[in-house]
Amino acid sequence: MRKLLMSLATLLMLATGAAAQDAGTIGRVKVASGEASVQRDGKMLPASEGFDVERKDTLMTGADGSLGITLNDGTLISLGPNSRFELAAFEFSPRRDAFNFFGKILEGTLIYQSGRIGKIAPEKTRIETPLSVIAVRGTRFAVRVPASSGN
Repeated sequence: MRKLLMSLATLLMLATGAAAQDAGTIGRVKVASGEASVQRDGKMLPASEGFDVERKDTLMTGADGSLGITLNDGTLISLGPNSRFELAAFEFSPRRDAFNFFGKILEGTLIYQSGRIGKIAPEKTRIETPLSVIAVRGTRFAVRVPASSGN
């Protein structure tokens, strides 16, 4: 009976994890202050601590805003005031040996600290700016994109 219950609990946890993956949840807002929002499917959603972040979301801050998220692999992304950052692609599936992180800083200030993808498969980690693509080979950097350079 105990083995059956453990098996059922394991299946339930796997199903819940698969549902979260299917929904596109790739991380969570850890810190949000001032004007901070997430643009998803053409809608603006207020960003608050604990808010789930999904693939293709665009993170945005206003003049008094800041936003910090942690992705499922432990990657940390922090945005300063007047920033826009698109989470263009993210895949963290160690069991399938599938890793990918691609983000676009459109304007503002970004501080990036790599998680497990950046350590396991640094060649699969990229940040694009309006002027260049940063191939991440280190573990931490900051970049600022003036508003006039953004898309």
